[in-house]
Amino acid sequence: MTVQITTAPMGIVCPDLKRSKRWSTERWLKTMSEQENFKFKYWINISYYKPRKDIIDQYFDNRHLKRVILDFFYKNRKPHNRIRMWIFSERSEMFFRQGKNPHLELVQGGDLHTHILMEGIDPCHWLTSRNRKITIKKSSINAMLQGQYSVDDLLEESLINHLKEHVWRIGDGKQSIDIKDKKDVKKRIHYSNKSLSSFEFDRWEHIDFEASDLTYCPIKKPLISYK
Repeated sequence: MTVQITTAPMGIVCPDLKRSKRWSTERWLKTMSEQENFKFKYWINISYYKPRKDIIDQYFDNRHLKRVILDFFYKNRKPHNRIRMWIFSERSEMFFRQGKNPHLELVQGGDLHTHILMEGIDPCHWLTSRNRKITIKKSSINAMLQGQYSVDDLLEESLINHLKEHVWRIGDGKQSIDIKDKKDVKKRIHYSNKSLSSFEFDRWEHIDFEASDLTYCPIKKPLISYK
């Protein structure tokens, strides 16, 4: 006699596994990005020359970081429909102390670095409508004249130089700031919330709710109907 065994999906056998705080937070952020019509364009990674270890200190730095970014795009008056961003923190040694490795020694106070999901602005409108001094390399101007450098590239390079000039903790290293296309927002959100699988942060400490353009905190969030 032959017995056929059907294996159920892991989410059905263990529903709590699917409903983990990381899964629910990622689903909440993804749904909010759709409902609030976020138009993310940039994925920004920032490593600091003199990094913070305390998350509260990093929150204060994030306020300044956001002001510097907005001042770059809007020198004087900030419009009501300005670009929005989500700011996340991550510890450098976090990978070695995730939930799948609980036997490893827990070392508190790893250096913090920053990830930002940010909306974009029309680079031609930014270039022609605002009277702002920008810093770019002469080789970049030459590349642009030869058609090898776009206005988007010009914006990104000048934003990096602006941040290095006005946020002293960032430093002048070439690897200190990395600006990329956001590509798959779902994957970026998943990556930003990996600390929820770690012992490094207490619940949602990795999300800076005050500096980010989030309408509510997940602890007090209203119910969202998932489709």
